[in-house]
Amino acid sequence: MENTRLMTQEIEVRRPETRVAHEGDFSRGRYGAFGVAWDMRSDDASLYRTLLERLPPGALATPGKAPERAYTLRTMPATLSESGASYLLLSDGRPLVRSSEAADIADAFEDNLKWLVAERSPRKVFLRAGVVGWRDRVIVIPGGPGTGKSTLVRALVACGASYFSDDYAVLEGNSVIPYPSRRHNWLEPGNALSHWLHELAPARAPKPVPVGVVLFAPYQPGAVFKPKLISRGKGLLEMFKHAVAAQRNPVQVLRALETVSRRCNALEGVHGDARTVARYLLDRLV
Repeated sequence: MENTRLMTQEIEVRRPETRVAHEGDFSRGRYGAFGVAWDMRSDDASLYRTLLERLPPGALATPGKAPERAYTLRTMPATLSESGASYLLLSDGRPLVRSSEAADIADAFEDNLKWLVAERSPRKVFLRAGVVGWRDRVIVIPGGPGTGKSTLVRALVACGASYFSDDYAVLEGNSVIPYPSRRHNWLEPGNALSHWLHELAPARAPKPVPVGVVLFAPYQPGAVFKPKLISRGKGLLEMFKHAVAAQRNPVQVLRALETVSRRCNALEGVHGDARTVARYLLDRLV
């Protein structure tokens, strides 16, 4: 298999249809990804288009599929504590976030929608993890908020790895599908999958890349990175802790993780300086 960086540069993103239905003063549509559909409705056409740019990779218009959730975006008049109008984003009628900043609304929408897709997908298993490609394999770094996985992903990309995700690892057999966030501005044009963040033309789906290493290494200030190899069983259980659908669909999750754990190495340790860890890993994964 060719170098991961070269292979993934051929991937293009399939974007949702840009035609938007209008109902009175609202823009609306129904979209889906990985077997999960949702409705969107907004009284601000410009911000509606901004939310479309935050849909998960592979999202398409799916007018005939029953939605799992309905998102509504409303423009709210100014209050005594606000200098101008603000936006209110609702999820199934319940307030999700209110802000005068469109970026805050878009970030909250992306986070909530990605979690919905990750939890309810009938086709794929999602881990909370950062993922980078190196040569013909990927490195999966499971972890929740505050564990340093995003910083470590950024350091690995700076050292030459290919960016796949810093939110979720999407499993397909013993491989991972690229699943990037669209909010980052640190990825430079031409760097691995950075073009996922910019190109809108529909094209072929990305190719999954086999898992080479699963790394459990939470951040600890000043720690010296000395990873150790752990057993297949322990690696599976540690991955299970970070599977989004572990409680909702444990049988599907365990089957997927068993497939991954049979064909990769699992390492654990703590890490301090992310750049040191990145160089250590890439120097040894040849």
